[in-house]
Amino acid sequence: MGDDSKAVKVERPAAGSVGMLDRSRMALCAFTFLFLSLNPLAALLCRGAGATTSAGAPEHSGTGRSMLGLEGGAEAAGWLDWMLPTLLVWLLNGVLVAAVLIRLLVYGEPVTRPHSGSSVLFWRHRKQADLDLARGDFAQASQNLWTCLKALGRPLPTSQLDQACAALWAGLRLCLQRLWVGRWLAGRAGGLRSGPLLQEDARKSSRDAALVYHRLHQLHMTGKLCGSHLSAVHMALSAVNLAECAGECLPVATLAEIYVSAALRVKASLPRALHFTARVFLSSARQACLSPSGSVPPAMQWLCHPLGHRFFVDGDWAVRSTPKESIYSQAGNTVDPLAQVTQAFREHLLEKALYCVAQPQGEKTPGSGDGEYSDALEYLQLLTSSSDAAGATAQCFAIGSNMATLTGCDPHSKWWANMAVVVINWLQGDDAAAERLYPAVEHLPRSLQTAESPLPRATLSVFRAVRALLSKPESCQLSLSHSERASGLLRDSLNLGPHCHCSSIDKVLQLLLCDLLLVTRTSVWRQQQSATPGGALQATPAELHGFQQDLSSLRRLAQSFRPATRRLFLHEATARLMAGASPTRTHQLLDRTLRRRATPGAKTEECEARPGQREQAEAVMLACRYLPPSFLSAPGQRVGMLADAARTLEKLGDKRSLHDCQQMIIKLGSGTTVTST
Repeated sequence: MGDDSKAVKVERPAAGSVGMLDRSRMALCAFTFLFLSLNPLAALLCRGAGATTSAGAPEHSGTGRSMLGLEGGAEAAGWLDWMLPTLLVWLLNGVLVAAVLIRLLVYGEPVTRPHSGSSVLFWRHRKQADLDLARGDFAQASQNLWTCLKALGRPLPTSQLDQACAALWAGLRLCLQRLWVGRWLAGRAGGLRSGPLLQEDARKSSRDAALVYHRLHQLHMTGKLCGSHLSAVHMALSAVNLAECAGECLPVATLAEIYVSAALRVKASLPRALHFTARVFLSSARQACLSPSGSVPPAMQWLCHPLGHRFFVDGDWAVRSTPKESIYSQAGNTVDPLAQVTQAFREHLLEKALYCVAQPQGEKTPGSGDGEYSDALEYLQLLTSSSDAAGATAQCFAIGSNMATLTGCDPHSKWWANMAVVVINWLQGDDAAAERLYPAVEHLPRSLQTAESPLPRATLSVFRAVRALLSKPESCQLSLSHSERASGLLRDSLNLGPHCHCSSIDKVLQLLLCDLLLVTRTSVWRQQQSATPGGALQATPAELHGFQQDLSSLRRLAQSFRPATRRLFLHEATARLMAGASPTRTHQLLDRTLRRRATPGAKTEECEARPGQREQAEAVMLACRYLPPSFLSAPGQRVGMLADAARTLEKLGDKRSLHDCQQMIIKLGSGTTVTST
């Protein structure tokens, strides 16, 4: 024990390696600002100049004559008497400011020389901190990192006054380094006439301190290190300042990660009025990555996308002490705050994509290729790339490692992205494209199989039901069995109780699954109807019972989720057709779907519940296929309505429904297919 204490005593930082305390820096800055504000030099010089003038001024009598040249000389002397003291004051003030900046940025910065006692102490505790981080002992790791900073001559502030002074100095130094003089002086830490060897040691010392500050800041943001917001701001800004001083000694990817962490701190600790500074740090990170010697780390590529940048700056997200457990994405590294924001962004993309599928908005031009789902496919493509470049789940916390370059895969978001693409391909009638993703969707991650939420298992059952129906149309019973299992799981998710929070992404997924189940049951009924010689309309009691259960789930969902209403009337009309009910009420439901048009000034809730073009085209096909001729009075009304529906379906890119609509037109006697005009 005594030997260890003796060794530590020998390895204490040398006096020359200890920098100025932050409160001393701020006291010197305050004195300089006060001195320049009062400007006593100007008062002294002006008083001295006035005394000299009054003492040496010649006495003139009240009468006499003066030459023009003497008057001009007096004016020139007066101008010089005013100008010279002013220039002298500015010169002395400039010398004072330069001396203060040199004292702060050059001789006030500690420089740790290699193989010195401070360096040995630093590396001993840094390696121990790496071991503590690897085994999850964050408290002990924080103590060792604090000792590392103390060995480098940069002890962390403890009192509130020291923390405030440290944060203020870090912000002031950040502003100074944005100026040419500040960057030039910071690059000569240790001495103005320092040689290349000392400058290299200064850059390495700044690099080591920046990495320690950065890791401490990450531990604070993820709740592994206690401390105030002032202390966190100080660590974030100090990491940025020292990383910029490190120059080429610090990898570009690590510099970008430090910039992004500072932007995270801005969003977490500063008032909303100052959140614009997050854009400055993000811009600095992007410029660093796009430099000739750098590249964008995989885990940060989404920040360079306009959607990702907008989500980071304007999105509603927060970094928690414990990463959120979700069935839609995984966080990855528990001490990487950016991993949690990336997880929130992946869920944001999935939610927007599902909304575009369940409730498409806007019209796409014919021949655009993706129809009404082009926005959803763009979101899913970005989600897939972000899932492949997710942060590694392996807990690699080494001080010198860069978490943004360690990539893994988020199996949750990757599976949901593949499932959403398959659904879009089904809705567009592109079965070949959907079949290429069947193996990826069939392989449900084990963590989703054992999840408490039944939604992943319900989604897999819906996928199997639709795949069985599309692959082998005669496999109606197999499709219905999968549909029954999916219906039960979907009802379980709706009956979880008030204690379980149901997010918006849960609701839109429930709507999509419920609609797919009802469409699948309708397709099974139509196939069995076409296979029956008599072509009886009425479905079997088992089929009606299953359809009514899913319809009840849709009604219950529509009570708390307005977009579910846009599909409700259409499926209610289908249920009446399957039961062989009176066509009067069925006609009213279909007409309600057809006649709900957009009105100026409508509320958002009304727009969400209003049927879209797809619902109107499907309502036309149901009316023309099953309603008696008396409900469509005009002789050619059916053909005209189907022609409009066919043009709508072609514009939406729905190949399967377009083919069915064209076949109906042919059967009605048109003899030609419908093309877009």
